[in-house]
Amino acid sequence: MAFRPKQNRILEAIRNGRVALGMEVYTSNPSLIEIIGYAGFDFYKLDMEHTRINPETMEHCIRAADAVGLTTLVKVPDLNPITIMHAIEAGAQAISVPHIKNREDARKAVSAVRYPPEGNLGSCSSIRSASYSTKGWDEYLKHHSSETMLMAVLEDKEAIDNVEEIFAELKPGVDAVSFGRGDLAQSLAKPGEEVDWDHPFVMEAYEKVLEVSKRTGIPVNAVPWPDATLSNVKAAIDKGAQICLYTIDQLLFYEACQNIVKEMEGILKR
Repeated sequence: MAFRPKQNRILEAIRNGRVALGMEVYTSNPSLIEIIGYAGFDFYKLDMEHTRINPETMEHCIRAADAVGLTTLVKVPDLNPITIMHAIEAGAQAISVPHIKNREDARKAVSAVRYPPEGNLGSCSSIRSASYSTKGWDEYLKHHSSETMLMAVLEDKEAIDNVEEIFAELKPGVDAVSFGRGDLAQSLAKPGEEVDWDHPFVMEAYEKVLEVSKRTGIPVNAVPWPDATLSNVKAAIDKGAQICLYTIDQLLFYEACQNIVKEMEGILKR
């Protein structure tokens, strides 16, 4: 059986001048992932940094996504080449790497995501992403090079200081960055202070990332802030975001449950 390529709908949307729409998944439930695909989302982000999802569960999630033509973006817990290799070999079409702080980190991430000569990803043809076959291996390598996205997460002050050199290591037309407002704002808080999510440095940093994005052609992934509303999505897009991660599945379910309880309060009283 020859290699069967999958469409990267994040890249397809951007190349067609449309914003890619995604949902972040913490629950790792294959049925929910299928529903996200059937609902019309372009991609989902499977978060392995803030959850206990293991590689086997990750692969089952990717299978569910493939069944409905939904693109998988896996956020690995750290810059570990083996973890990244597991995600790619399982069929992930995009890899999000947290805490990319400088040129060296960016180069390590590129090396982990790409096969030689672009990187140092280990080769094995009997893997899910290559359709389990040596036939079509060269076609798979070509497809991987042009369709597998590295998304560098910029969420540290050091990353903002080094933003130009980080962007310089990424591949235009394929790679992207994500602005990590939460970690950046948290890192700026002093002991005893509340976190200022709209800290002046955070706002300036976001503008800086967007400016470099426009200049280099490397897209930015944004999350509607401070909550998932149409107006906040529009604001993020108007500023230049080309990838929109709408919200987290757990948060969406929590808010839906809250609304149900609130609406039912008057009815349940006897």
